[in-house]
Parts: sequence; structure tokens; C-alpha cells
Amino acid sequence: MQILIMTGPHSRVREITLTARHLVFGGATVLALLCGANWMVSSVNNETKDLLHAMEKKELLEKRFSANSEDDYETKLMELQARLEDAQRNLDQLDALRTQLMRSNGQVSAVNLSNADFGNAQGGPLKPSNVTINLGNQDEQYGARLDRTVQDSIAFSTRVQEMQKSLTHTWDVANSIPTASPLSLMPQASSGLGYRADPFTGKVAWHEGTDFPAAYGTPILATADGTVIRAAWDEEYGYVVDVQHKNAVVTRYAHAQELLVKPGDFVKQAQAIAKVGSTGRSTGPHLHYEVLRNDQSIARN
Repeated sequence: MQILIMTGPHSRVREITLTARHLVFGGATVLALLCGANWMVSSVNNETKDLLHAMEKKELLEKRFSANSEDDYETKLMELQARLEDAQRNLDQLDALRTQLMRSNGQVSAVNLSNADFGNAQGGPLKPSNVTINLGNQDEQYGARLDRTVQDSIAFSTRVQEMQKSLTHTWDVANSIPTASPLSLMPQASSGLGYRADPFTGKVAWHEGTDFPAAYGTPILATADGTVIRAAWDEEYGYVVDVQHKNAVVTRYAHAQELLVKPGDFVKQAQAIAKVGSTGRSTGPHLHYEVLRNDQSIARN
């Protein structure tokens, strides 16, 4: 194959001879160039797609992290609120126990005075609490400060629960000690604990309890929480009730007209357990009351 090239009307004619070998080589070169260009375009396109995908993934992760952070903060706030509400309930129960203990010690009047009578009067020396809720440095991250607050609230709630258990135990012990009155209106004792002239023989004899004269049918009250271990007839005590308390203490209520409990019953302080009578070795309606430990009068221990 021959190709004639003329650059002008008077120029010399140039003759180029192309063989089949030249055509194959040229075609292969053009094809290689086209393939190279296609590869470069494809590489650029793939890199662009990868870059866009990476940017989209980063943006999605940032949104997800932000959403998770907000959810985490909300969860921690809800947990903190629940713990504070629980601590408030415990404080209310502590206040109720404190009031009951004060009443049992005679420190609260039967007449309730309104806050409106005196305003919100408060006072007393400053004694800082041992429990400190530390919100941390203001430059600290909000999440870290919130975590610290939640942990401090947990510690505070634990301390309140420990105080509640301690006060509850104190209240239970106080209720198990026979300090209340066995009659709603306590009369002057007709015969006390100790030596006396026996009302039947006139001779000096030891009297194990205290006699309180009262009208027939007057309710006899348990002087502390406990379990009834005897409610029966006795030749000397007549109808008698024995109540077992803590620390091996037993209270005895004798000469009753009627029994209102039976062995095994658990009775609360100030609960009616019998009615005043004059049964057994008695000269008239009265309550014979004893406090014993290990089957002996406490006065003899």
C-alpha cells in the first residue's frame, strides 16, 4: 500500500509505503491507547465513587453517633430521675419513722401544729453532710459530668437505704420493749412490785407484779409487739395471757374476765388482748401486770 503526500503545487511528492505489518502495528497501538484511556477514565470514576461513598458513610456514622449520644444522655437522665425519686421516697419513709420514734418517746404532742402558724421557721448549727454530689469541672464533658452525677446519686440512695434499715431496726426493737401502758387510762397502783402484806393471809409475802384497779371489761393492752405463748386458766392468776417479746422478755396480764387472743397469735403494741376481771386469787377487778426475763421478775434479775 502506497500513500503519496504533496504539501504544495510545486513541492516534491513524498511517497510512503505501508505494508500489512505497519497496519497491524498501528492498529495495535491505537487499540492500546484506547484501552489505556478507558482504564484511566474507569479508575478516576471508581475513585470518585469510593470517595463519595466514604463521605456518605462518615456522615451516616456521625449522625448515628449523635443520635446514640442523645439517646444515652436521655437514658442517663431518666435513670437519674428514677433514683432521685426513689431517694425521695426513702427520705419520706425516714421522716415517718422519725416521727413515730419521737411519738413513742413522748416528744410529739397529740395536737398537730400547722406550718402556717409559724411560717417556714428553721435553724440550727451548720453541719455539712458527708454525702457530696459533685458535678465536676465546668469544662468537663457533659457526658462525663452526667455519669458522675448518676454515680453520686446511686451512692446517696444507698446511704439513705442504709439509714432506713437502721431506723426500721431501731423502731422494731423499740416496739418490742414493753414500755407502753397496759391500760388506756392508768390508775394509781393498788399493790406494787415487792414485799407486801398478802391480801388473803395478812402475812408478808413477795408480790411478783403490779396491780392496777379497773372496771370490769376494761380492755387490757399489750405493752409491746410480741407473740402470745399462753392464754389460759390458772388457779392463782385466773385467766392469764403471757406475751413473748425479744431478748427473752415476757409480759404477763392476769385475773382477766375474758381472753381475746390465743397461743401463737402475734400482737402489736397497744392491741387489746383481754378484758379486766377478778378471776383466780383476786379480791376485786384489777389487772395484775408482770415483766419477766428467763421466767423471773426483772426486779429479781
